Amino acid sequence: MERSLKIPNTWECPKMNARSKPRVLVVEDKPSEREALARLLKLEHYEVETANSAKQALTFLHEPIDLVISDLKMSKSSGLDLLRYWKEQRRETPFIMVTAFGEVDSAVEAMKLGAADYLNKPVNPEELLLLVAKCLESRRKDQTISELQLRLDRRLGFERIIGRSQAMLTVFDQARRVAMTETTVLVTGESGTGKELIAEAIHQNSPRRNGPFVTVNMAAVPSHLAESELFGHVKGAFTGATDSRVGRFEAANHGTIFIDEIGDFAGESQAKLLRVLENRTVTPIGDNDDRSVDVRVVAATSRDLNAMVADEEFREDLYYRLNVVNLHLPPLRERREDILLLVKHFLQDLAQRLNRPQLSIDQPLCEFLETYDWPGNIRQLRNVMESMAVLAPGDLLTVDDLPTTLHDCSRRNDSLNIPPGMSLEDVQREAAEQALAQHEGNRTHAAAALKISVRTLQRKLKAWGLDNPTVSESALFDGEGHRHEATASDENELEEV
Repeated sequence: MERSLKIPNTWECPKMNARSKPRVLVVEDKPSEREALARLLKLEHYEVETANSAKQALTFLHEPIDLVISDLKMSKSSGLDLLRYWKEQRRETPFIMVTAFGEVDSAVEAMKLGAADYLNKPVNPEELLLLVAKCLESRRKDQTISELQLRLDRRLGFERIIGRSQAMLTVFDQARRVAMTETTVLVTGESGTGKELIAEAIHQNSPRRNGPFVTVNMAAVPSHLAESELFGHVKGAFTGATDSRVGRFEAANHGTIFIDEIGDFAGESQAKLLRVLENRTVTPIGDNDDRSVDVRVVAATSRDLNAMVADEEFREDLYYRLNVVNLHLPPLRERREDILLLVKHFLQDLAQRLNRPQLSIDQPLCEFLETYDWPGNIRQLRNVMESMAVLAPGDLLTVDDLPTTLHDCSRRNDSLNIPPGMSLEDVQREAAEQALAQHEGNRTHAAAALKISVRTLQRKLKAWGLDNPTVSESALFDGEGHRHEATASDENELEEV
C-alpha cells in the first residue's frame, strides 16, 4: 500500500452564483393586479414569478426565491396561511403583505408571523420599490452573515480538530453534547494535546457563540497578579495600579472564559475563584461592590488535580465545582491512527505558507512518524513538520530531514536486542537507555513506557552511573515542568524494568 503523502490539488475557488437578478414571487388572485405588480418589478430588472393562489405559490417553495409579495386576502387560502407554512419551511425568505383598507389586524398578525412589512391597497409604486429594495438588501446581509458564521464554525468548531480515532470521536461526541448546555467543563490531558482547541470549539457550538471567548493561562500569570487578571482592580488598589482594569471574567460577560492550567492557580486565590463560580459575581481588587457576570467556564489542566487535592495543593470544593463534566484528551501515542491525518494537514498548511506546493513525505518517514511516541504530542509533531519543511533541500521529506533529536531515534531498533550471555542487569540497562532515547531524555515518559515509577528509574540510573547532579535534579520534573514526588509505593516497588 502506498504510504507517501502528497498535497492533493483539489481545492477550487467557489463559483459565483449564476443567477444575477433577485427573484421575486408575486401572489395575487386578481389577474389585473398581479400583472401590474409583475410589470412594475420587471421594469426594475427583477426576475419575476407569479401565482394566482397560495397553493400555486407553494410550488415555488423549494426554488430560489429571494422575496415573496402576497395579497393578504384571497378567494381560497389566505396570504396568512401561505406565510405561516412558508416560514416553517424557509424562515429566511422575506414577505411583503398587501392589504386592503380595514385589514390592519390581519396585517399585524402577519408581522408577528414573520412578514418583513405590509402595504395598503392601492399600492404606491415608489413605496413598493423602496420596500422591495430594503427587504432584498436585508436578505443579502443576512446571507453574508450566515456564510461568515459558517466559515467561522468551520475554522473554530470541531471541524478543524483533526481526528478519526475512536478516542477522539468519543471526545467530539461528548463535547458536542456539553456545548449546548451551561455546564462547567474541565478539559484534561498532557501538554500539546489540543485542550484550547476543544474549549474554543465548545464555545463556538454553544448558545454563547456570539459572545466573547476569553482565555487566560494561569501558568503565565505571576501568582501575585492572578486575582487582578481574573477579577480586575480599581485605580490605586495596589502599587502600580495607575488605572482601573477590567478582569477576564467581566471581559467574558455573556460569553465563555477559558482558564488554562488551572492547576497552577495560587492556593490563596482559589477560595475567591470558588466564590465567583458559585455566585457569578466578581469583586475587583480595591472595590467594595460586587459585579454580576454571566459567564460559562471551561478550565483545563495537564496536571493531576486528584493528586493535588490529596496533597492539599488544590481545594477539594473548587475541584468538584470545576469537574462537573470532564473531557480527557488522549496523548498522541494513544491515537496513532490520527498521526498521518495530522501530518497531511500540517503538510498542506506548510506547503501554502512556504510556497512549496510539491511537498510530500516518503514511506520510511511515514512509518517513523506513526511509531514515534511524541512526548510533546501534537505541538511537537507540528514543530517537527515545520522544521523539516523549512530546512529540507528538496520537496520530498525523508528520515534524513528529521531534527537532530529525532534523527538518532529513527536509527535505533525498537526491539530490544539481547545477545547470548547478556546479564539481566545489562538487559535492564539497555531497556532503560532505549526508553530514554525514544522519549528524548524525558524520564517521566520513559518510566511510563517501562511501566515503572520515575523514582525507580532514577535509582537504577544512579546505580549504573548514568546519573549526575545536573541530570538528577532535572529528572525530578516531568515534561510539563511539574515536580515529581515519590510515593510510599515507590519505596517497596520491585526492582524490575
